[in-house]
Amino acid sequence: MKQPTRRLALVFTALTAAVTLAACSTAPGAEPATEPTPTDTTTAITDPLTPTESTPPTHYPSATTSAQTAANVALWYEAGGEEQITGVRGQAEAVHSHHDEDLWVIDFTPFFDDVHEAQEYPPIPDPKTQAAWSAALKHISEGGGAVYDATRLDIGESSQSAEEARQMDLGWKELAKGVKGLKAVEERLSRTFGLEPLTAP
Repeated sequence: MKQPTRRLALVFTALTAAVTLAACSTAPGAEPATEPTPTDTTTAITDPLTPTESTPPTHYPSATTSAQTAANVALWYEAGGEEQITGVRGQAEAVHSHHDEDLWVIDFTPFFDDVHEAQEYPPIPDPKTQAAWSAALKHISEGGGAVYDATRLDIGESSQSAEEARQMDLGWKELAKGVKGLKAVEERLSRTFGLEPLTAP
């Protein structure tokens, strides 16, 4: 009877050791002694449908820049720039129409008002167009001013001096150059940006 009891004790001892060993292997922080740790390969796989973060570009292609410039010029034109151009051109052409009429009384008030307003208006957001616009305004302003000064006769005078006549002639030429410059600005706006005058000068 003693032999079966002894075998049972041995089996019980072996079972206890196996349970203890299993408990130790699954305890937190314990590493399995027999099974190898699988290699994590998920970090090396990139999902092609998931966008990855990238550094923003520090410059833009010329096409994008040109499109942005065109949009800015169109905004300037439609927000009042077109009225400035046609307004100044209308006044300049009206004054210049008196060139061959030998008139001594010319109303320059609306002319100077429109030119001054255009000079104070925000610049065209395109360097080349703005340069042409500024040059045209300069010619118109200086030409109109020269004609205006030459047509102002002092009290008691009945005719111009030779110097005043020469000044008037130069003023008319300067004014005509400005009108031509305005037409060039309108042509550039049409050719480069597809902008056409909405109102006749």
